[in-house]
Amino acid sequence: MNNTRPLHIALLANAVFSVVCGLLMLVCPGFIENLLGIQAPLLLRLVGLGLLVFGVDLVHQATRPRLATWRALYASVSDFLWVITSVVGLLLFSDLFSMTGVVLLLIVAGVVLAFACWQIWGIDFAHRADNPALHRHCLVVRTEAPAAAMWDVIRRMGDIQNYMPSLARSEILDSKAPGVGAVRRCTDRSGKCWAEECVDFEPGHSFTMRFISEVPDFPFPVSTMVGGWKVMSAGTGSEVMVWWELAPKPRFLAPILLPILAFGADRDFVQVIQLMAGDALARKHNGARLIPRFC
Repeated sequence: MNNTRPLHIALLANAVFSVVCGLLMLVCPGFIENLLGIQAPLLLRLVGLGLLVFGVDLVHQATRPRLATWRALYASVSDFLWVITSVVGLLLFSDLFSMTGVVLLLIVAGVVLAFACWQIWGIDFAHRADNPALHRHCLVVRTEAPAAAMWDVIRRMGDIQNYMPSLARSEILDSKAPGVGAVRRCTDRSGKCWAEECVDFEPGHSFTMRFISEVPDFPFPVSTMVGGWKVMSAGTGSEVMVWWELAPKPRFLAPILLPILAFGADRDFVQVIQLMAGDALARKHNGARLIPRFC
């Protein structure tokens, strides 16, 4: 996945607009007061300071080598809240503002709404898979364990509960050996249960699991979902890729569901792979870090 350019541009454009507005409120509060028809210099300075902080955060997001879409999502939520607050404020207190002030607030709200929608579209575009019907999230974690040793741990797909604290149980049904056709059943600590069928298995390298989402009690809001693991040599250590491709249900939830999945996966799977590397190296302490690139 490397479709983040539209989102980068949207975040930077939003940052420029926010910083310019913030500086005007801080440096020229009297000018803004005259436009709005109110006298509230302290409030304007506080809002201006908040916009500067928001703009700096947007720049920080947009300049990361691996853009975090969950951060872009909360920026969009903040923009939507600004629009809602502006509209409600005008409906309740329109008599406090001059006509010029009302028009100005509506124009700013319209621009902010455009940025919010642009960012939401950018999030959706960033997570699109090669198959246009699917969305994708992927991460790569570097470990100190050699690739062969990591594969020996990862291929035991039924043992995933040993490394993932959120799982209460995982098992390969019918005692099958790991490989194509093997079905893994997982149960998390909240009682949710699902099954995954191995549809591709390359010994020493990778495997792909198809989530059996057609069953009535499948616990995730997707119509189709596949995921996989891939182990690659990296110097004396290894890199482990974990990925998912899915069709959210309903489709319009993709810009919300994918950032939430990305946040949880980036947070949890570094620890999962670190524990796996500990087993591979037969020691508790080892290095594992998220690689800042898309895959």
